[in-house]
Amino acid sequence: MKNLRLFIAVPLGPDLKEAISKIQNLLKRRNEGVRWVNPEGLHLTLKFLGNTPQEKLSQIEEAMRKALGPFRPFSVLIKGTGAFPSLKKARVLWVGVEDERSFLKEMFKSLEKSLQKLGFPMEDRPFRPHITLGRIKNLKSIDLPEGLEDQEVGVLEVKEVILFKSELKPEGADYHPLIKVSLGGNEDEC
Repeated sequence: MKNLRLFIAVPLGPDLKEAISKIQNLLKRRNEGVRWVNPEGLHLTLKFLGNTPQEKLSQIEEAMRKALGPFRPFSVLIKGTGAFPSLKKARVLWVGVEDERSFLKEMFKSLEKSLQKLGFPMEDRPFRPHITLGRIKNLKSIDLPEGLEDQEVGVLEVKEVILFKSELKPEGADYHPLIKVSLGGNEDEC
């Protein structure tokens, strides 16, 4: 029985990846000790599943289709840069997502409910949509260039949700799409 490290995410288009990559480059010049996400791998995580038996893939696909069935394509604004838990004690650097109509939050809740039936635990932290730029092993203060905190980066068209396999490597993680679910009921396979 093989385990796969899995997560469910909204993919980003090439223009958005390029715009976010420019922000990463600005931050790289001012901040050391950060493991940066490869721009090709940028995404908006909805649910991290962790190590999962490969045999569960068809059940996960069914749960995703059921959870996402009611949703239609929509867009959200990608805006602002910050860190969790704070800029003074950063562990994760991110670009923000304005989910004003709470569509992403509703998708997250629907996925949580559907996946809980398969034994995946509910998140113990509130859902805060973001795109991770980099991770920091030891908490540190981040030097954020002026204006980045509120800078508009672009618009993310949310048309599909993908189950990714994550392979951890010394130079960073590689992400491989396994199952694609188009919003609006269109059938898709990776």
